[in-house]
Amino acid sequence: MAIPISPLEILPELEAAFRPPQDEVIVLQPAPDYGVVFHTVQPGESLVRIAARYGSDVGEIKKLSGLKGDLLHPGQELRVPIRAKREDEPRLPPGVQVYTVRPGDSLERIAGEFGLRIIDLVSANPDLASLDQLPVGTRLYVPTRERGLLIKVQEGETLDSIARRYRVDVVQLAEANGLDNPLELRAGDRLLVPGVAAQEAMARLEERRKEERRLAEERRRRLAAERAARLRQVAYRGGTSAQGFQWPLTSFRITAAYHDSRYYRRFRRVHTGIDLAAPQGTPIYAAKGGVVVEAGWSRVGYGYYVKVDHGGGVETLYAHMSRIAVKRGQRVKQGALLGYVGRTGFATGPHLHFEVRIHGGTRNPWSYLPH
Repeated sequence: MAIPISPLEILPELEAAFRPPQDEVIVLQPAPDYGVVFHTVQPGESLVRIAARYGSDVGEIKKLSGLKGDLLHPGQELRVPIRAKREDEPRLPPGVQVYTVRPGDSLERIAGEFGLRIIDLVSANPDLASLDQLPVGTRLYVPTRERGLLIKVQEGETLDSIARRYRVDVVQLAEANGLDNPLELRAGDRLLVPGVAAQEAMARLEERRKEERRLAEERRRRLAAERAARLRQVAYRGGTSAQGFQWPLTSFRITAAYHDSRYYRRFRRVHTGIDLAAPQGTPIYAAKGGVVVEAGWSRVGYGYYVKVDHGGGVETLYAHMSRIAVKRGQRVKQGALLGYVGRTGFATGPHLHFEVRIHGGTRNPWSYLPH
């Protein structure tokens, strides 16, 4: 056996002796960027505050903790899912939490939950589009300590330049944001400017709220008017229109208008008359005098129906009757009994489908009846 003349000559042999076999090499995986924290509920805490504290989600906390509702009790243990903060993530000032909007949330409710004013939330979220419309899933910044304007640091900005722009003390600005070293500030970070409120943003949002409410009121009135026109009760008092027509029922409600878009969306066919809803068996009267030209069962969905010719190419049609009271060829006067309301043929409920036809083409009956 050769005797080494230097310890360096035996180094490779020592390394080989202590090197683990290839199949025993252990590769450490990176730590996961998520996990669960066990949190013990303290007096006065709520799910919203706990979720905001850990940057978690209320729904996920309830799911992991097996909660049915939002009520908590001191000493209760919760499982809170969390996600580890990556080094490249923008930093938030101490006390600024992220809140995810849930169904039924409003700025007023969220502000009340954290003991804030609306202006405090607006100052932390100056890019808000509305005071009243908060889409579910929206992420809001919530200041739980210092109040002020939360800004996003732009490329090239420094703590000193931001302090000069907002006329605040640079030391106070650093303390409010937990900055021991001003050089830690990076583009994309959020910085809280203490004592500054987003007055311009608040004024813009208040104007937007006025406009939203004005449009909502206009929409409400329009829908109410349309609903009233469809469901209006009309009582016949013997009057006739300028064209000489009377209503074919004495009491009813309009449930579908001429060429009603709702009817088309539902049944994929054009509505060629108006529908007058009334109880089964309600008498139906001739809207104008004339001759009964058709009376019987329809093959195209009208059920039992009657058609009256008034002369000059003018006809009226009465459909979905439960029973017919006239015969083909019979001459009738205005107000004569033609039959009774039913739901025969293509009908989803008892009503009269009433049409006005001029030379074979349908017209809007509303234009021919007394108003």
